[in-house]
Amino acid sequence: MKLLLATLLLAATTAQAQTAPDKLPGERCQIQNNTTGNVLPPNAHDDALFKLLSAQPRCPGNALQFRALVLANAMSSRPSMVANRGYHNPLPQGSFSFFESIDGSYAGQKLVPGDWFYGHFTMASIDNTALTSILSPQQAATPDNLLLETLVWDPRKQMYNFYEIRGTGQGGQWFYRGDSADIQADIANLWRAYDPSQPIFMGPPDSSGKATLPRLRCSGCHTNGGPIMKELAFPHDSWWRPERPLPLGAMRIAPEFETIVKSLVSSQEFSGWIKAGNEKLASSPAYMKQRSALSLQEQLRPIFCEQEVNLDSDLLPFGGPAPIIKAPVGAFVDQRLAGDIRYIEIDKALYTNSLNLFQAQFFDYQSSNFQNSVQPINQIDADHAFETPVKSHTDMLLAQKMVASGLIDEKFLYDVIAIDPTRPMFSPKRCGLLQLVPGGGPTAGWRKQFAQALAESDKPAAKALLDNMNDAARTPEWHRNQVKQILIRVQSLAKVQLSVNGYVRLLAGRRIAVYQAQTSQHPQGQIFEPGFRLIFPTMQLFQKNQQQIAYGGVPDQYWLNPVTGAVELVP
Repeated sequence: MKLLLATLLLAATTAQAQTAPDKLPGERCQIQNNTTGNVLPPNAHDDALFKLLSAQPRCPGNALQFRALVLANAMSSRPSMVANRGYHNPLPQGSFSFFESIDGSYAGQKLVPGDWFYGHFTMASIDNTALTSILSPQQAATPDNLLLETLVWDPRKQMYNFYEIRGTGQGGQWFYRGDSADIQADIANLWRAYDPSQPIFMGPPDSSGKATLPRLRCSGCHTNGGPIMKELAFPHDSWWRPERPLPLGAMRIAPEFETIVKSLVSSQEFSGWIKAGNEKLASSPAYMKQRSALSLQEQLRPIFCEQEVNLDSDLLPFGGPAPIIKAPVGAFVDQRLAGDIRYIEIDKALYTNSLNLFQAQFFDYQSSNFQNSVQPINQIDADHAFETPVKSHTDMLLAQKMVASGLIDEKFLYDVIAIDPTRPMFSPKRCGLLQLVPGGGPTAGWRKQFAQALAESDKPAAKALLDNMNDAARTPEWHRNQVKQILIRVQSLAKVQLSVNGYVRLLAGRRIAVYQAQTSQHPQGQIFEPGFRLIFPTMQLFQKNQQQIAYGGVPDQYWLNPVTGAVELVP
């Protein structure tokens, strides 16, 4: 018996030491470098994803295999869910996204919420036997199909690395796309391009000096280098919350998704993890050192212009009984100038009249034409009313960090954002001043140089900013008081139907401005993801086939007159 036990023990030990028949010595999961096309070498990165995949003989070929690998290694994956075609449009496409946060520990690294996110997608498939629709994984390995996108904190770099799985026709190939610093390089020309022959988003010039594609597809959305969530503020329109779960219509859930759907976390909690990731990046000495090496124009750009965009809306569902909607103040002025005023209250009946006047329809035009496609009944708006682009959390966070570092002071920040105050985003007047900022890096005398450039400019906005800078009485509180008077006038007029019609016109212009802005000119994707996300209603009265130019209207055709508080044609 002892001899038999010894023989079995020896055999087991030998088997453990031998290479498995299906694993060659040194075989490991390979990640292709987006820039060079070569496989990333061992120890190329220090993030948990790279370490996890490098320890595998084969790469997980899709998002579900990846998720199973994460769970098998004793980490937690916490999913949230968004309806890509709007809350009321689960069918016909069955298009939802799961965005998940990973925490736990791996290879000696502790992972906290905000360190690691990934996203994957769904579609509706048909059960030909039961003749029912099924919420199914969108994980077909067709060539170049996006199967997974992920960003993960690299402790060595002190910034995020971005990876993807793309279909090859036979399976999934992992790609490393770049990091937070590469995104800053991709957007060097944003709002400050002097050479019209160069694209706004571009990679390094090739050997002939010709512009190349941006380093990352991700730089079209993650423009500040970290995690994003467009609907960051409550109520997170079209995101899952336990008190308002997303309807699935007639779809049943595929077995692969049952565990995920049962473990969904509230979008409110998930948004907190996104903010934690933003704060981690903005507090990273390595990342901020990299930013400090950029030109002064690039560093100050989030103050004068926009890099990222968020969405805000009324707090309660549009279809609910509340008689008043609360229009986010960020649709009218910069939130920082509004002080303690967060909303403009509008009678829901007046707002509904305006939507009907402009023939608003929230419909899934891409499924087919309006008459023949599956549409929600009497749906003229998104799930939450007055959904509007607003100044992004990350742009404002970077401004705070610039104040804390001493690059600017709070007075300078408010002097700038108070220019053209009723165009809180994409103001040609305010953003146009960025090119008057001295080129090159910051110097001890940059403010004096900037003041001189403002004085020599014939732009009215330049004179207005110079007056702000030279008047010590124009403190942040002074600017907030000026804007408060504007908002008081707006709130007073919001009781009148004609004025509300104007505010809805203004809202349509705010939306179209995003689609037409430089921030949306990335050749591989943009923040509102047209063709994938359906976010806003169309206003049929404004222009035929307006959905083809992103929901109609003309940016800056109308403006909010700060003197009257009314929306008027631009003079």
